[in-house]
Amino acid sequence: MIDDKMLTAEFQQVLDAAVESGEECGCQLTVYRHGKLVCELFSGWTTQDHFRKVDAQTLFPIFSVGKGVATTLIHILAEQDRLDYDAPVIRYWPEYGVNGKAGTTVRDILSHRAGLYDYPAGYPFEDWFNWSRVVPLLANMAPLDKIGGIHHYHAHTYGVLTGHLAECVTGRNLRELFESEIFTPLGIRRMFFGMPESCRNNLAPIDGRGLPPDFRTDFNRQAVLGGLNPSSNGVCNATSLARIYAALLPGGIDGVQLLKEETINQATVLCRAPEDTLDLSRWDKFGLGYALCGPAEDLGRMFGHGGACGAEGFADRKTGYAVGFTKNRLNTTHPVHPTRDAISRVLGIPERVW
Repeated sequence: MIDDKMLTAEFQQVLDAAVESGEECGCQLTVYRHGKLVCELFSGWTTQDHFRKVDAQTLFPIFSVGKGVATTLIHILAEQDRLDYDAPVIRYWPEYGVNGKAGTTVRDILSHRAGLYDYPAGYPFEDWFNWSRVVPLLANMAPLDKIGGIHHYHAHTYGVLTGHLAECVTGRNLRELFESEIFTPLGIRRMFFGMPESCRNNLAPIDGRGLPPDFRTDFNRQAVLGGLNPSSNGVCNATSLARIYAALLPGGIDGVQLLKEETINQATVLCRAPEDTLDLSRWDKFGLGYALCGPAEDLGRMFGHGGACGAEGFADRKTGYAVGFTKNRLNTTHPVHPTRDAISRVLGIPERVW
């Protein structure tokens, strides 16, 4: 096994070289192994004008990486016997059972087979992050495809479906649940689904300078960052992500293990309909909520979620590594990211495309 000091030096070289080349503007990397900190690193700038350097506390938009956090909350509630994966959603959320959705199960939502994978044409972008509007919208929608059939990635709806389900099960609001069930036990203070305006001074907004207009830069708006939708509006630092995934491996971190090993075993089995052909070249291989990113012979070995700008959080059950990576530069190669690939080579683990 490579010495931690050597790993740290190699990782810092990777990050610094990526910034120097222009591949990245700013980035952070935190790695744990079996619950012990290996490194907490950062490089670059929050914006291309080089006004403020990235530090360990800098917040980055993480897009779909937040889905893994919402997934973890659902599994915590299942372990508390507050919900059943195979129960109909209407047992907890009665208003959901209209327009042909009464048979939808919790498992259907977690495996991206709920049929609500997009918003109606023309639905206002900023309303995606307005909880009081988007929750009833999805409750009243008709499914766009067969429920429980071929999966369709619920890119912007997954966080609403899982998040409000958690609210219905507990009678508490989603931000309170994240705090009490995940953030507080792990000492996380740099993760937000609804970023306070006061945090903007150390935010690394999405950087698309020099590239064609890109929808992802719209996620820099305060109406998005300050709203609520764990599908895509989270901001955090890399250490917060790494701590969550470290707490999902046996032994946990600092005495905290968020989920039992048997729960992770169940959540990391590929979950899809028999007619849904598996294409190993694609990233969207879901267990119960987590995206599976292990090698073909053991997909569930590695699990987590990536995001649209290249951030990621994941755990490797074989090596004990838990990784958080954040960045703000849009890359033309997405979903392939050279910096992430270089990190994988240093760790000696499979690369991830998600």
